[in-house]
Amino acid sequence: LSQTTYRPTSKTMMRRACTAMPVARRMASVPTAAIVAARPASTVAISVQGLHYVGTGLAAIALAGVGLGIGTIFGNLLVACARQPNMTRMLFNYAILGFALTEAIGLFALMLAFLMLFS
Repeated sequence: LSQTTYRPTSKTMMRRACTAMPVARRMASVPTAAIVAARPASTVAISVQGLHYVGTGLAAIALAGVGLGIGTIFGNLLVACARQPNMTRMLFNYAILGFALTEAIGLFALMLAFLMLFS
């Protein structure tokens, strides 16, 4: 087998095209209209429904931040209760308030994701 069978097709075709004839002769043999011929547009088809899915996925990233925030709130609650057990009741009330506010942000993000998906 020759060396060209082991090369990728693009290199083989380029090598054949470049060594077939000199550049001046190649340019002379090609009509001017073929040089500036318009290429077809991209073959990637973008649909509106696909963009709805992308937007929904990006809006759902906020839900990961909400999960981290709630975990941080209750993790710090446990540390604070371990340091000062006599303030457990007050710290728990603050933790529930923080949980509610953080969860509200998550619900707004989820609502936004659903609006993007179904509108």
